[in-house]
Amino acid sequence: MNWKFTTARELLERVGESALTGGSAAAGRAEGAALGEESLPAWLLARDSFYSGKTEAALRSEIAHRIKVTRASLDRGVAQAQMSYSGMTKGGAVTLAASTSWPVEDRFFRLALTYALAINEVNACGGRIIAFPTAGSCGIVPGVLWAWRDARERALGPDHPRFQDAFIVASAVGILIASRATLSGAAGGCQAECGAAGAMAAAGLSTLLGEGPEASFDAAALSLKNSLGLACDPVAGLVEVPCAKRNAFLAANAITAVSFARAGVRSVIPFDEVVGAMKAIGDAMPQALRESAEGGLAKTATGLSYWDKIR
Repeated sequence: MNWKFTTARELLERVGESALTGGSAAAGRAEGAALGEESLPAWLLARDSFYSGKTEAALRSEIAHRIKVTRASLDRGVAQAQMSYSGMTKGGAVTLAASTSWPVEDRFFRLALTYALAINEVNACGGRIIAFPTAGSCGIVPGVLWAWRDARERALGPDHPRFQDAFIVASAVGILIASRATLSGAAGGCQAECGAAGAMAAAGLSTLLGEGPEASFDAAALSLKNSLGLACDPVAGLVEVPCAKRNAFLAANAITAVSFARAGVRSVIPFDEVVGAMKAIGDAMPQALRESAEGGLAKTATGLSYWDKIR
């Protein structure tokens, strides 16, 4: 079995090869499904089992555990206003959850934004989170997926294979971005952190909604395209402003991307090429906009004032 891939196209080819040969992932494909459609999460799980030496049951148990950690972060951020030492994080998620002034009435959308912000505020206040793929972007994927569960499918949960599969496919998008570009704000700007997480969330939500890999990667491409060039300019060098609120904005971006893809509005530029563009843009970014706190919002008068407040 060839477990190696560096692009989404190669990944889908490997899954198709496994299905054709009756490999480990073939069992994960529903009867009548096209090759590479529903077998992607099973193939990824089999691959992880091969490299880690752990059984697939053990891997699913670990996945469930990590999903539960994201829920604990979410619940803390929504139930209790998170107040950071710097004063930049002030319980925004609690305020958002209590608001009656939403211009969009859809509960899923409201929860996605609130949850993404809540999880990242917990991170800003030193709480326990799952880096997904980084601490600064930790609220986007779980925020979107938990919001769908709470608003639409209460039967789902950490131990449910469909829910786990959404996180697995989201992780595959992160693997691809990491292997061909970067997930580091210091190397590629915030497009590499929140931008990558938005793409991951789009793929995960697409999977949860029953879409196959092609549509999921298309949604990821749409989301990532609209995050290209995003600067990483943390005020006072802390992962708070603009990071925490940006998690909510990128959750909305992911939902928009899935809405487009499911309607048949496809990305003109395929996912693999979008990742290549992201790498080129990150390489061209000045150091001042790559997590150094030497440019952008960090150098505004208000931004600079927070250095004095934390000293």
